[in-house]
Amino acid sequence: MINIFLSCSSKDYDFIKSIISHMRLLPDKYRLIFYMQPYNINTSMDFILDRLRESDLFVLFISRNSLESEFVRLELDEAIRLLMNSKIKEILPVVIDESINVNEDLRIPRAIVARKVFYSNNPGKVVKMLEEQILKY
Repeated sequence: MINIFLSCSSKDYDFIKSIISHMRLLPDKYRLIFYMQPYNINTSMDFILDRLRESDLFVLFISRNSLESEFVRLELDEAIRLLMNSKIKEILPVVIDESINVNEDLRIPRAIVARKVFYSNNPGKVVKMLEEQILKY
């Protein structure tokens, strides 16, 4: 089973919801892990980070909203730590907001800027790109 953690802002719900509904059609060996508001009252950040630690791939949806999210920042910091310790296979950054330039935005860690970054504000194209990347694992 390949666990795929999706990190995003709940403020991007409509865009992300469309991607998730398409990605649910991936073969059974892939499992999506994501948390969107409204959270279950008992869902702590520690619980979310524990699920991240069980993941193989980390998909970061980059938008103004996600860059302002404390939760996304905590998830990203942990994903970078896990990648550096070879605990996850890959971080897949996807810019979904045309106003974001990863080379200029100082909120984006250098560890992300150094990776192959995908750009698209079209949910269908994002799904196709993610499927191509995910199916490698």
